[in-house]
Amino acid sequence: MTIMPIRAFVVFALLAVAARAQAQQLPELSLEELMRIDAGRVFGASERMQPVTEAPASVSFITAEDIARSGYRTLADILRGVRGLYVTDDRNFSFLGARGFGTPGDYNSRILLLVNGHRVNDNVFGQAEIGAEFGMDPAMFERVEIIRGPASAIYGDSAFFAVVNVITRTGASLDGASVAVEAGNLNTARTQASLGRRFTNGLDAALSGTYERSGGVERLYFPAFDAPDTNAGVADGLDGERLGQFYSHITFKDLTITGTYGERQRHVPTASFGTAFNEQRSPEQTTDRHALIDAEYARSIGAARLVTRTSYDRFSGYGIYPFVLEADKPSLIGRNDFLGTRWSVETRLTRPLPGRHVLTLGAQFIDNMHQDQQAHYSQPEPGFVPYIENRSSTQHALYAEDEFKAARWLILNAGVRYDHYEDFRRLTPRAAVIVMPSHTQSFKYLFGSAFRAPNAYELNSFYFGVPNLRPESIDTHEVVWERYTNDRLRTSVSGYWYQADHLITLRPDAATFLGVTYANAGHVRAKGLELEAQMRIKKGIRALVSYALQSAADQDSGDRLTNSPRHMLKARVTLPGPTVRSSLTIEVQSLSSRTTLAGSVLPPAALANVTMIQPAGRLFELVGTVRNLFNQQYADPGSSANLQDSIPQNSRTFRIGLRWKLSSK
Repeated sequence: MTIMPIRAFVVFALLAVAARAQAQQLPELSLEELMRIDAGRVFGASERMQPVTEAPASVSFITAEDIARSGYRTLADILRGVRGLYVTDDRNFSFLGARGFGTPGDYNSRILLLVNGHRVNDNVFGQAEIGAEFGMDPAMFERVEIIRGPASAIYGDSAFFAVVNVITRTGASLDGASVAVEAGNLNTARTQASLGRRFTNGLDAALSGTYERSGGVERLYFPAFDAPDTNAGVADGLDGERLGQFYSHITFKDLTITGTYGERQRHVPTASFGTAFNEQRSPEQTTDRHALIDAEYARSIGAARLVTRTSYDRFSGYGIYPFVLEADKPSLIGRNDFLGTRWSVETRLTRPLPGRHVLTLGAQFIDNMHQDQQAHYSQPEPGFVPYIENRSSTQHALYAEDEFKAARWLILNAGVRYDHYEDFRRLTPRAAVIVMPSHTQSFKYLFGSAFRAPNAYELNSFYFGVPNLRPESIDTHEVVWERYTNDRLRTSVSGYWYQADHLITLRPDAATFLGVTYANAGHVRAKGLELEAQMRIKKGIRALVSYALQSAADQDSGDRLTNSPRHMLKARVTLPGPTVRSSLTIEVQSLSSRTTLAGSVLPPAALANVTMIQPAGRLFELVGTVRNLFNQQYADPGSSANLQDSIPQNSRTFRIGLRWKLSSK
């Protein structure tokens, strides 16, 4: 079976021709220049800035320039283009797959999401929100770091398959005021404004706000509901979305304060969880809100660096679910609410030691003040509450990491973290051996363990009884080669093998309210190979190509995992336009076939996206983006919450916008 349609192959060929045509015009860049341009220093691998070639992980980056030139509007858009990652959309949430594991509907609880190094997975579902529900506009991202493999030795829970660290923009990087307005098909409109400046007294301030709405696909057809009493399987006008986002970032001397708030309301056309299909009177919808205040104090004490941060997170939201009990009678309207609040404090000391050691010591305390869930129903009487489940918990941790430069060409890295929960304790190690024939090349052997703790939703006694759950675990071995060639080409090859045990999965249980319960019943074995080449050909021209080969299977049955493509091929090239500051970015993403929960096979899919930026005077830019350029008809696997075996995705969409920017200089 072919990996991609002919049209996608043609686009790949054009990318290759464009890159080759410019090969003789490569500039001579120093390594420092290349690393600055390509964000070749990483923070999230060890909670300190270090060159990628010395980091104990396989790392990828997406810069603010890449985000702007590619027309990305969500974190999910960004991650779709990253080597070895893939995104599944059930027309409600976006789910991230990594290294062959992408169970539909698992709430991304095995990916750790950070904002400037601070955990933002919620404390009810453990969810890493990567779609519009994330609550931050990518226009405020300075760069995104993807750190592959287990990282519980640094971050604890959920750092299972990967860590995604979003580094946000500062006043200095915004450098002035900007306003962007956009419109597109699907009745889409967006307005975004930002203001940022670094003042002469050292104060750095940034503010941003975004409002967006979309009507979505007007008529969505689902064969699973094709019957006369369910509108022949067509959901009319039930795919809309509305969101508002606010971001602030203030730095003065050693103190940095970040504040964010995001709210998203989403109509859900899929009639998930057995709800009424095409219910217009009380449509199914979800609302998600996330507020964050993070204060970090960092200062140098001699050769040491001391960082202390305290944070408050609030996650809240609800889902509205209409059910038909009897024909021609009012629907039963259910509403499930959740509230998660936590405050945390963390301190970290990094200090060089005699003998070419760099030691990092850290401690963390988290107070989950609210992990609350409740349900309301309109019958047998309005406001009927069948259950309220309020939880709270605390956890604390200690961790240490030592980097030892045993020789000019050899780095040894080892770390361990101790986590203490109310119901269990966990010790997680990691280790790395890094051989560097030169400062531009490294060979790495990486070993890491990680865990994922049962979340409050999985422990919901009303829905699932009283499951006896313990943490999931994973052990990963990986070999990585990274190299900068002639200061103009960055290449990476990674081979990995992992085993994941005690995975928390749904199992039938007639004694529970929903007829299912959670159990530590999953065991997965996987291996894979990932290749990437990133080239800077001349000013304004960049190319990135990656390929991932992965094989992930259930250990007990030997079956290939659901929603696990064996091949992924991706490419992105940015070319200069006809005038100064104009650009054309072409991106292709290809996935091979995937299986669904019912065992069906979805065919391969390849998407092409194009973004054009054209200056219109000194202060304005016209921006146009077309996604799914060739109008590929494709679907993602559905989850256990869906009657549909697969969920159709958007056809061709487009946006056009105008940006205004006034520099403070």
